[in-house]
Amino acid sequence: MTHEPSFDVGKRAWITYDNIDPNANAQAKALLKFIQSQFGWHYLSGQQDINSFNWVKSQIGKTPAILGNDFINYSPAAVQNGAQGTDVDTAISADKAGVINTFCWHWIAPANLGKDGQPWYSGFYTKATSFNLKNALAEGSNGANYKLLLRDIDAIAVQIKKLQDNGVPILFRPLHEPDGTWFWWGASGSASFKQLWDLIYSRLTSYHNLHNMVWVCNTEQSDWYPGNSKCDIVTTDIYATAGDHNPQAAAWQTLYGLSGGSRVLALAEVGVIPDPQQQLSQNIPWAYWVTWADDFISGGSQNSKQFLFNVYSDSNVATVDGVTKIGNWKSTT
Repeated sequence: MTHEPSFDVGKRAWITYDNIDPNANAQAKALLKFIQSQFGWHYLSGQQDINSFNWVKSQIGKTPAILGNDFINYSPAAVQNGAQGTDVDTAISADKAGVINTFCWHWIAPANLGKDGQPWYSGFYTKATSFNLKNALAEGSNGANYKLLLRDIDAIAVQIKKLQDNGVPILFRPLHEPDGTWFWWGASGSASFKQLWDLIYSRLTSYHNLHNMVWVCNTEQSDWYPGNSKCDIVTTDIYATAGDHNPQAAAWQTLYGLSGGSRVLALAEVGVIPDPQQQLSQNIPWAYWVTWADDFISGGSQNSKQFLFNVYSDSNVATVDGVTKIGNWKSTT
C-alpha cells in the first residue's frame, strides 16, 4: 500500500505519539511504534486462540502476525473451579517466533457465580453472575468486594509480570465490549466501567510496576471511551454476516471521530475478515484485525478457504512469513 489516507491527517504525523504509560518499557514502546509505522500501509493479520492460529499456519500456509490470547483461566474464580491457564506460556513461545501477542480478559466475576443456573465458566456474562461492580467500587478499598477486584487484578499481574520478565510486550485489551452490557464489567454503566479501567491501569503500572503493555480500548461509544490519554489503540469488535467482507467503513469513521483522528484504529475481533482490496480501494486502513477462533476461521462459511488464501497472499497483509513480513518489529526505534 503506497498511498496515504484521504483524511487531513498531516501526512500521517497524527499517528506518531508516545505510549500512555510514561514508564513503558523498550519492548512496549517498540510495539506501539511498529504498529504506528504500519498503520495506513499494511494490515497486520491476526488470529485468536493458538489452535486456530496453528490451523491457519497448516491449512493456509502463512503465520498470522498477531496471536490472540486470553487471561480467562487465570481468573481466581476459574482457578478455584479447576481451570489451568496456558496462554501465557503460549505467548512467550509465540514471541520468540516473532509473533505479536494480544491479550483480552474474559474476567470470571470475583464472586456470586451461578446466577439462574448458569455454569461458573460463563461467569464473565452479566446473566451468569449477581456481582455488582458499582456497589463493589462504592465500598472503597476496605470493602470485601473491592478487595476481590484487587485480588483478581493482582492474579493477572502475576501473569503479566511473567511476560515482562521474558521480554514479551502485549497488546492488552481488558474490559472489552463494555457498552454491550452483556459482560458484568459493563452492566453497571459507563461511569463504573471507567472507574474500573482506571483501577486496573493504576494497579498494574503503579502498584505492580508493569510496563510491557500497549493499552487497547474497545468501544465505539463516546460515553464508554476512557479518552486518548488512557488508550494507545482504539478498537471495536465486529461480527458481520457470514461471507460479508466489506471493510466496515462506518465503524472506522466512528473510531476516527471518537479519538479525534489521533489514535491507531483496529478491529480487535472479527468473525468475517474485511477484504484487504476493499480496504485499499475505499481507503479504510485498519491497523490490524484478529479473527475469532474455531468455526469463524475454519468452518468455511464465515471465511471461505479460498478467501483466506487470497487474504494471506495479499501483499497489503502483513504476516510473519508471507509476502509482506513483519520482520523484527522489536527493533523499531
